[in-house]
Amino acid sequence: MATIPTLSVPATPADPAPAPSGPPEPELLLAFVAIVSAWNAVFPQGRTALRAMRHALGSLLCAGRRTITRILWACGLEQAPFAAEYHLFARSVWEEQALFDPIWREALPLCPHNVVGVALDDTRLAKSGRCIKQAFYQRDPLSPPFHVNLMLGLRFLQASLLVPSHRIDARAGARSRPAGMRRIDPCFGRCRRG
Repeated sequence: MATIPTLSVPATPADPAPAPSGPPEPELLLAFVAIVSAWNAVFPQGRTALRAMRHALGSLLCAGRRTITRILWACGLEQAPFAAEYHLFARSVWEEQALFDPIWREALPLCPHNVVGVALDDTRLAKSGRCIKQAFYQRDPLSPPFHVNLMLGLRFLQASLLVPSHRIDARAGARSRPAGMRRIDPCFGRCRRG
């Protein structure tokens, strides 16, 4: 009759692992803050830049639709006065494309031989309000090819910079970084093909 071998496990490890000295460093949060801290030059006032950084972080933490109210809830500001938060988008003067400048400055030196790869994405955001002047009817990308459905919404063209990170670190693959986003207005009155 054969015997089944058993493994003996020591009750206490010989070399205990060192106890952590504190909570781990939030590396992702520190990287995010490093990127958005360059937004101070985009906004006319420091408090407006801080408000924009808070909205950016809140939009990452928010679940569901990312409305301004939900972003404020995600930041824990549901009981705070919210008029100034809405003025960031309505009254404050700033250029949207300038928010992507820190990403360009950081990523362009990583592209060899002055060759830059860019990926484009056509994004549609459905809207239900009839008072949005920029919204127009367009083809729904989720409609089947045999039946075209229309949707009311906004259309954006988003560009991502393709950074060849694998040339620096063999373990990393190529990464895409957002490089720009622009709203596309409808083109009415175009020449028709005849």
